[in-house]
Amino acid sequence: MQIQVRLERVRSLSSSTKDFRFVRVDGEPVSFVPGQFFRFVFTDQAGEFERSYSLCNFESDCLHGEFLDLVISTVDGGRASKLLFDAEPGFEATVSGPFGRLVLPEKLPKRLFLVATSVGIAPYMPMLDALRDSLRQGDVDVYFFYGTRDAEEFIYGQFLSAFAEQYKNFHLTVCYSRIESGDASIISHPNVTVRFGYVQNNMTELKMSPATDHVLLCGNPMMIDDLYPQLKQQGFGVRQVVREKYVFAKRPGVKNPAVEMTAEQKRLLAEKMKKYS
Repeated sequence: MQIQVRLERVRSLSSSTKDFRFVRVDGEPVSFVPGQFFRFVFTDQAGEFERSYSLCNFESDCLHGEFLDLVISTVDGGRASKLLFDAEPGFEATVSGPFGRLVLPEKLPKRLFLVATSVGIAPYMPMLDALRDSLRQGDVDVYFFYGTRDAEEFIYGQFLSAFAEQYKNFHLTVCYSRIESGDASIISHPNVTVRFGYVQNNMTELKMSPATDHVLLCGNPMMIDDLYPQLKQQGFGVRQVVREKYVFAKRPGVKNPAVEMTAEQKRLLAEKMKKYS
């Protein structure tokens, strides 16, 4: 099913990241499971092209209804980021979906690990609202690990800090890859554990068990490719670990999306890898 959407609002989150609120033109509600993504068809001077984005709906006024919230970081020469970062309210696109299996398990485990880098945070934001009752009742402990370059790129930090204050069994750790320990430029947030280096390197000492824990990974392919073997060594498999490399989302029904990557997509993937390394 395809729907038409219109850009309603753009906000700057950092020097390289913005969030975009689209609204369904027909006014109908957007149906999706927190964590799923939609495929957007844009049109520029070169014609139509497609990108996939997980919905980042988490604010109280957009959890339900006709809204689609996206969070996007710019890529030098990136076709989609150039188009969107220059777009004004009223800009339209065609959308299909939802797709994806990076969603909460039907039965929550004792401990749930949400691991993200950069804009890979997007699918987890709507999950937090879905977890409120379970957190309030003490049914689950949620460990949120977020890897980003520096304090400026800690997007949605105020919301996440307040969420951790409200739910004591929500444990938030931010890992800065480009800040050395003791750097005075760090912006401290209450209820946040700050670590340094790559997020995957800060999880090596965790005592995790596939019998009690479930892990969701979303973000930089390097992070996922480093962390998943670590989890496999601890006995985790595909039932306990769900992965989504947040560059070009997999097309439904395509077993090997790398085969159909264009030269532009390969270049953008290399740029993303370089940017967050």
